Amino acid sequence: MPDYDIPAGAAPGAHALLHAVREGRAEDVAKLASPLTAAERRACLPVLKAWRKEVRDDRAEGHLGIREALWAAGAACSSGVAAAAQWLAAGELWWSSRDLTPVLDALGDREPAWLGQVAHRMAERRTVARDQYPLIAALVQAAGCEPPTTDGFVLGWELCVGGSPVRKSLGEHPFLTVMVPRLFEVPEAGSNLQYVWDHDPGWAAALAGLAEEGRLSRGMLLDGCVSRLSRETRLGLVRGFLTLLTALDPTEDEYAARTLTWVRMVPDAQSLAAARAQEVLARLDAADRLETEHLVEASRAALTRPEKKIVRAQLTLLDKAVKRGGPGTEELLLAVTDVFAHEEHSLQERGLALLIRHRKRAGGAVLAAIAASAGQLRPDLRARAAEAFGDVLAEETAGIPEGDDEDEGLPPAPLPEPLEPEPLSLAELVEEIAAVPEGSGAPVRQERVLGALVRHAHADLPGLRAALEPVAGRWKERWYADGHYYYLGWHWLPSLLASAMGAAPEEELAAARSRVLESACPHRAVGLVPLLRVAEIAARLHTDPLPFLLATPTWSTGTIDPAVLVERLAAYERAGIAPGPADLDLALLRLDREVPPGVVAAAAELTSPAGRRLAARLAEGPLPDPAVFRERQRLGLRTARPGVLVRTEAVAGHEDFSEPFRSLLGVYDPLTGRCRCGDEGGELSTQLLALLPQHREIVAARMLVRFAWLAYDESIGEAADVLPVLAESGGPAGPATHLLLAYGLGARRPEERLSAVDAMLVLAARGQLDTERLGRDVAELTQLRRLTLQRVVEALRELVRTGAYATAWAVLSAVLPPLLADEAPHGLPAVLTLAADSAEGCGARGSVPGLDALAARPGSSQTVKQARRLKNALDRTD
Repeated sequence: MPDYDIPAGAAPGAHALLHAVREGRAEDVAKLASPLTAAERRACLPVLKAWRKEVRDDRAEGHLGIREALWAAGAACSSGVAAAAQWLAAGELWWSSRDLTPVLDALGDREPAWLGQVAHRMAERRTVARDQYPLIAALVQAAGCEPPTTDGFVLGWELCVGGSPVRKSLGEHPFLTVMVPRLFEVPEAGSNLQYVWDHDPGWAAALAGLAEEGRLSRGMLLDGCVSRLSRETRLGLVRGFLTLLTALDPTEDEYAARTLTWVRMVPDAQSLAAARAQEVLARLDAADRLETEHLVEASRAALTRPEKKIVRAQLTLLDKAVKRGGPGTEELLLAVTDVFAHEEHSLQERGLALLIRHRKRAGGAVLAAIAASAGQLRPDLRARAAEAFGDVLAEETAGIPEGDDEDEGLPPAPLPEPLEPEPLSLAELVEEIAAVPEGSGAPVRQERVLGALVRHAHADLPGLRAALEPVAGRWKERWYADGHYYYLGWHWLPSLLASAMGAAPEEELAAARSRVLESACPHRAVGLVPLLRVAEIAARLHTDPLPFLLATPTWSTGTIDPAVLVERLAAYERAGIAPGPADLDLALLRLDREVPPGVVAAAAELTSPAGRRLAARLAEGPLPDPAVFRERQRLGLRTARPGVLVRTEAVAGHEDFSEPFRSLLGVYDPLTGRCRCGDEGGELSTQLLALLPQHREIVAARMLVRFAWLAYDESIGEAADVLPVLAESGGPAGPATHLLLAYGLGARRPEERLSAVDAMLVLAARGQLDTERLGRDVAELTQLRRLTLQRVVEALRELVRTGAYATAWAVLSAVLPPLLADEAPHGLPAVLTLAADSAEGCGARGSVPGLDALAARPGSSQTVKQARRLKNALDRTD
């Protein structure tokens, strides 16, 4: 517990005040401070400031009372406006009590102007103004001054005002007319407008009622609503301002007076706001109060939006307007052609149908313009348009390709980049360590730091320590806490810095290594391997630094050139140095699969045990790939919706490695039995892919358990970064890799879905994408309800946008047969639409099991229409 010592020479009055603070008697502060002279108050301040530092970490009994008394006493003793505002804003003090009486009493002898200045000074800080609104408001009322209108104060007002009933609370508030206009200007303000309760109609109804009484300007509320809706993107706030707009119930004249604002809202406003703008414009058009130019402008914006509901509504509005006829009809018909660029086939079809119905209203110039736009239509719709518009359209679209069978132009596969052979200089090393966020960073970056630390420690350990001193301090709390060095070994950078600085005893470093080894098991091995290597390096830094590391990659993927590793081990032999076991094991795992004959011969000349082991490895060829098996999860408490995971057999020769490498290469079964680690899925990080850069299936299988939750969880680590790195890795792309892609395509977050598409493009460009396997995986996971088709379609549409029609079709043609065997699963129309787009785009031919029967069904649902369209595309003989 802190010592709240009172200076021996304190005057009696000051001593009494400080004693009251120490005892937490906040209610006595005002009467004890009032008789003090200005000099006595100033003399108390240094003591109060010292106690304020002490109380930050004080959690002993009575600390809340001390904080409350300190808050009041500091305010009473601060003479300057800035000093008083800073003291009152102190977060470690004000949260201790909701009772403002002690503080306000302590300030009771101050001039009103001074109180107003303090209030406005506090309101300048956004967070302070929001969180301490009650105190600032009380100071404003005591000063009799105008309230602040800063963003933070407005947010605080909204948060604190509006008790039930809201109408009464707002109506009686003295700041009402000043604060309400700012609700429409301050970002984040207006969050209360959306709420309605059974016992209270809420803020929106209250504001509308106050406008009806004349307490608030109706025009101000309407203008504020429309303005905020035109720029607000957050759903809750948009709903709030829409609720207020509904409560105001604008008249037709009020809507018409703001026509241009409603028109400008259509292109970029949040979808709910854009839909409301569309409704308003439809109402004005029906009343013949909307100019053609405004309808055209709004239509061109609405028809390019992604929301199908908005596009359909606008086409309906245009249809009605064209039917009425008039001088602006041709302009409206031309506006319809904007929907031809929409990705949704059904919307293109609806727009074309509208133009066909009204083609007699179009002159020759307009028909020519329609013809010029028809090239954006899907092939089947282009054919329909040519039939309807005759020679005019046929001439304009004659040169438009129908898609072909040739290979698509996939982007070139990225090539591994050679890493800089020169180590970081001492200055560069310090700069890198200072920039590493919490010991993370890309694998290449981490390896450069590891390698440079080792080299500089070997060359000049005292010089390294002197250079690291300025940046090592931020990690010291991770070296030693609560009497234990338990952070060592679990965070790579703190461990290495503690060792390099000589801050960790040798026995603690050994204990850290033991803790890692004790945790070794097949599930956790993928995360323990880098920890063991760091523990090993840290121990050598402390006693006998190595001249360099064996396992430092030579390529950006984490791969090591076999010739370079032979050279490194030869240098070790010449210096009589034995490598670290973990460093050697990792180096062998990172070896490139391609080994020139000359390198095998050079390795055979090595004589040390490590050299002979490397020579044997190179002579035998690359480390074998394990056998892998797809298996479906069984139902259980944690698997109400089973997924598909991968079990791997042991890699031949895994017994030659030490733990946890042996477990990493051993049998991995995520489905049967509970391991003592309690961890089914290991870790998820690009760091792990650099451990086995030529054996991605081993790592991928261990990531699947966590990846399987991407459809439900938005907070899974580095999932968006993993898939592109996995695609660039080496080794077979088997069941585990393709399942990761499937889970990624159906992920909840768009970032993961886009990363899955990127990975598909890389694998396709490298000839490693098994589209049939991926399609079957997607179909199975959809039927198991682990994925939703709509998300998968959104992801694959991104693939189509790149021009990879053939790749998308190859995947979808494998997805469709299982889905068509079901009874119309949810999302099937979207799959059929994208499949037809892809088939038309790449000129695919052939058949899909179950498609003919679906296409032959009667009716005009999107499912049946898109099935017919796909069948027609596949049946073409031209």
